[in-house]
Amino acid sequence: MPLPTPPTPPTPSTRWPWQRSLQVRIVVAYGGVFLVVLALLMAVVVRVVYQAQLSDAEHNLEIQAFLAANALEDPLSGYASEFEEYAKWESDHREGGESDDESEDRDQSSGDTPPAVPIAGRLQAVAALYASDTNARITILEPQGDAVADSAYPFAEVTNQFAQTEVQAALAGEEQHDIRLDEFTSRLTVYAAAPIQQRGRLLGIVQIAQPMDEVTGAIARLVLSLLAAGLLALTVTTGLGIWISRRLVQPVRALEAASLAIAQGDLSQQVPVTSADELGALARAFNRMVGELQRMIEQQRLFIANASHELRTPLTNIKLRSEALLGGLLDERAMAERYLAEIDSEADRLTRLANTLLDLSRLEDVQSPPPDAAVDVIPVLRSVAQAMQMRIGKANQKLHTELPDSLPGLRVWPEQVEAIVVNLLDNAIKFTPPGGDVRLSAQVVDGECRIRVADTGPGIPADELPLIFQRFYRVDKARSRYQNRDAIGTGAGLGLSIVAALVAQNRGRIWAENGAAGGAAFTVAFPLSQRADP
Repeated sequence: MPLPTPPTPPTPSTRWPWQRSLQVRIVVAYGGVFLVVLALLMAVVVRVVYQAQLSDAEHNLEIQAFLAANALEDPLSGYASEFEEYAKWESDHREGGESDDESEDRDQSSGDTPPAVPIAGRLQAVAALYASDTNARITILEPQGDAVADSAYPFAEVTNQFAQTEVQAALAGEEQHDIRLDEFTSRLTVYAAAPIQQRGRLLGIVQIAQPMDEVTGAIARLVLSLLAAGLLALTVTTGLGIWISRRLVQPVRALEAASLAIAQGDLSQQVPVTSADELGALARAFNRMVGELQRMIEQQRLFIANASHELRTPLTNIKLRSEALLGGLLDERAMAERYLAEIDSEADRLTRLANTLLDLSRLEDVQSPPPDAAVDVIPVLRSVAQAMQMRIGKANQKLHTELPDSLPGLRVWPEQVEAIVVNLLDNAIKFTPPGGDVRLSAQVVDGECRIRVADTGPGIPADELPLIFQRFYRVDKARSRYQNRDAIGTGAGLGLSIVAALVAQNRGRIWAENGAAGGAAFTVAFPLSQRADP
């Protein structure tokens, strides 16, 4: 019955459509970061340019006001007399013996026209001339802040400017500008002023004004230019982001396609490694994973084949003998007893094989931490050597032990160390011919306690040394010719696999090598200082 296909994991729900595409997310993130940086940069540039433009305009207005004041206070220009005439006229008509209302009533009753301001013509011409040169509004004030000339509006309609910031600064001999709404246009306007002085006497004040929109006109054009350049840069950046995202996503899509193919059973898939960055490392890791998967599947197939082979032989023997017994051999007592003994032996063999497989599976699936207390393994080694003496003698071999009086404490499980040494000694007995020697030794080397089991058998072919710890692997060449039938175990090639699993369980390592004088040697190394897992 075929195994059911595992259900496909549900796709995580997404709130936005663009969350379904890594490429779109890369482009959006890349473009968004660029847009934010561009906006901040434009804001900083516009702010700096605005402040610089405003400062420059204010400075220019102050210089223009100063130049106009210097021209008006020149003694050769004759404007001083006009200020004096205006002051006299003002004194006669505003500070005379009669009030303004009385003077107005008298003028109306007599039918006479009030006298015009005598200086309006010349100062008005000067204001208009400087206004055309500076492209700004020029207002000429008398010391009390009343306008005597204005380049844009009738000076009589201009309110008194005495209290304005720039006028007060000019009267104090300082330079200071002011930004406020114009009284006629309600436009935001920048103002500056300069005093008109002659021989230490204040004749008047020149006030100059320019609308802020004219000052910031160049800034507006700059902002438009920056926006156009920013849009162009954003377009180019978005195109570059799309190209980069495609290059980044392409290996991921290749990984996806290869993964789907592997899920369908095609283990020949390999992802091309096109870069040395993280994506290249991911591709290499993927290819390595596929290789390891192929190796594991091949090992599983080999395990199944070997297990089937090991099980087939005893099952076949049992089947043949049981059929023979059922076919009439029960009447022949001697033959029936022989077949029954052989069936019992094969059943014991199957039991040992099953138990060994269960033990090996349990060791590989459960990783227990090392014990908290350190033990001296010398008593364990001496006990194993003593227990193996009878088997060594039965195989007509000699066991040599080279064990020190004590070893540094090791945090290992003593019963597992015992099983390791028993299996290694059994393996040595199995492949050592009669009259041969088996040697058990232990010593401390490079911070490790090394337990060594060596024999005088035929050794192991060099190309098979890396394979001997695999399940069901058996050396079927020179060593197999000297197999000793008195050895224990299943004979299925599982003893060394169990040894390797037990060594790993105790945080050690094991390797095999051929001796210089012949034979094979197995070395198990445990570190002297081990810490328990947290």
